[in-house]
Amino acid sequence: MDEPLIKDNTHKKTKKLLKIIVALVVLVLLLVIIILALEIRSLVVLKETKNDITPAATEEYDFIVVGLGAGGSVIASRLSEIPHVTVLGIDGGPHEVDADEDPNDSEFPYSFISPHDPSVVSLPLKAGKNKIMYIPRFNGLGGTLRLYGGINVRPSRAILERWPENWRYDDLLPYYKRIEDHYCYYYPSHETGISDQDCKKYHGKDGPLQVNPTYVPEFANISKTFESICKDSTQMWHGYNSDLNGANNLGCALFQRYLNRKGDRTDVQSDYYLGTSFHGYLNSSVCKRTNLRIRPATSVIKILFDTSCTPPKATGVVIQNGTGVYTIKVKKELILAGGAFATPHLLQISGVGDPVHLQSINILQIATNYHIGRNLRDHVAIPIIFQVKDKYSTYPNHENATTPPQYRKSIPNGSKSWIIALNTGLRNDNITDLQIYFSDTNYHSPDGFMNTNPRKCRFGSNGHKEEPLAEITLRMILQDPSFSGTVMATTGNIANKPMVDFKWEKISDYEYGVFSVTVDAIRKLLHTTEWGDLIADELFPGNDTTIEEFINNHLESALHPISTCQLGLCCDENLLVYNISNVRVCDASAFGEQVDANPTATIFALAEKLSDIIRKEYGYVSYSKNHNLLTKEKSRVLAPGETIPSDTIHKLKDYSQIFPQAA
Repeated sequence: MDEPLIKDNTHKKTKKLLKIIVALVVLVLLLVIIILALEIRSLVVLKETKNDITPAATEEYDFIVVGLGAGGSVIASRLSEIPHVTVLGIDGGPHEVDADEDPNDSEFPYSFISPHDPSVVSLPLKAGKNKIMYIPRFNGLGGTLRLYGGINVRPSRAILERWPENWRYDDLLPYYKRIEDHYCYYYPSHETGISDQDCKKYHGKDGPLQVNPTYVPEFANISKTFESICKDSTQMWHGYNSDLNGANNLGCALFQRYLNRKGDRTDVQSDYYLGTSFHGYLNSSVCKRTNLRIRPATSVIKILFDTSCTPPKATGVVIQNGTGVYTIKVKKELILAGGAFATPHLLQISGVGDPVHLQSINILQIATNYHIGRNLRDHVAIPIIFQVKDKYSTYPNHENATTPPQYRKSIPNGSKSWIIALNTGLRNDNITDLQIYFSDTNYHSPDGFMNTNPRKCRFGSNGHKEEPLAEITLRMILQDPSFSGTVMATTGNIANKPMVDFKWEKISDYEYGVFSVTVDAIRKLLHTTEWGDLIADELFPGNDTTIEEFINNHLESALHPISTCQLGLCCDENLLVYNISNVRVCDASAFGEQVDANPTATIFALAEKLSDIIRKEYGYVSYSKNHNLLTKEKSRVLAPGETIPSDTIHKLKDYSQIFPQAA
């Protein structure tokens, strides 16, 4: 080869390498700037406001609950039913009246970088071409459920067999029922497809949370046309299942969601709001209890222990809000309910964890527990995105008309229609291998964190807003991936975020297989069904990309982190953290193993079961549906200090409007 040509090729390679290096440097700098901005914004929460409460000098409570999300709201409410017990609920999210954006505004931007967001990002995912993943969470009354879709799906009996004894399907069923006010009690069985016998066996009535289904007459044509496929017993999901939370966990079904109707309970056209644990369990009447105190915009920065006891005994917490730093004492127990990231982080900051890790970040060890912050599990999601021939086929409840209609939101459904739970037969079990969410409209809008382009960020579709043709997304969620990660404190300061490492090192043949056979089955429908005739093109993965390549480039978290203080390893069957006393866990971090379902219902059930455990241990009155009648309000003790106004619940904004498609 001629020497000038060699030099020219070398020069081109050098220039290309320099461009790559510059691009990487810019990306790293951008990430640093974003993280610093998020840190600075999170500090705004600690500025003093007129709503901040200065604790009394000697505040002491029987129970302190840290975090008022799905688990914390339940346990705080249930324990405060006991009239002679004082309960303090603490939450780190900012005051609702101080929120600087209104998510109910139609012009509200999708990006969820807000004072409520702890801005969790992962270490690079090796199995995902080293992408860094942003995990939206919600610090505030009601927790992350206020951000996501309120989907009510229970784990299968088969997967709960992996959990420790006393925490399996039959043990949890009474608690799944207790939380519900289920629609099967309000409609005839020929409409719901759920018999009266199965309704009573599997579902509850008059519980704190309404459960309502999606409504077929409001479906867009693209989803209505899919109904015959949904009910086809020859499909890999074996046809329609009227109740995925009943005897059979597999099939194609209507979504069941925690949506509270604003009007008549049976009015399917009534507008709704997302029913969170705060709405259901800490409503206005509960907030008026004199033995309950609720403190938002307050960070717990450390747990205090009496190390002269064996094992070390929790005696209180150090808190910080806009007025200063204070110590609050606990008489009986501290209950941690901050979630799969915050709970292990607080324990580690307080000196409980792996001694090697604690020593490496200069934290004084209080107790050894190697399982704190380990066994992080999640579900893995990828989308199939189709372009449709007629954009109006994605408009809810649209009949063919001569004039183009205006797009409007379907009140009963939001963005959802069908949910599919299937087992591919690739393993010899009966768990749900994969969930598929079918959306009439928009799905996976950009999250605004790293890139405003939806296909380069959360990789999805803006639905009916896409031009020139509308798009739909079938979101596939792998329910039992093999990954097991960690959440580890990086310093002794609670304000410094923990390191989240999902350890998604390699996709297994089973995991590739589940996605591959499902995509193949859906692609066949394009050529053999009326629904397929409505589809113009498969945009992603597309025929020019292998499933393996697409998964490697575009896998993402389904936003279901669990098990970082795993039942049976990190805490015992009564959810007491090993090797310390007076500390329990009441959130998704305590899950005993994987779940092949959305975690929300199981968090509620876990918290309900824990309330019964505590009642039994202390000899308190057993649970009653008429808990407000257990005692006259005037007989309640008076807890120290101030609390939130009882009408705070009416000020809660519906942040699920940001994530209308989320899990």
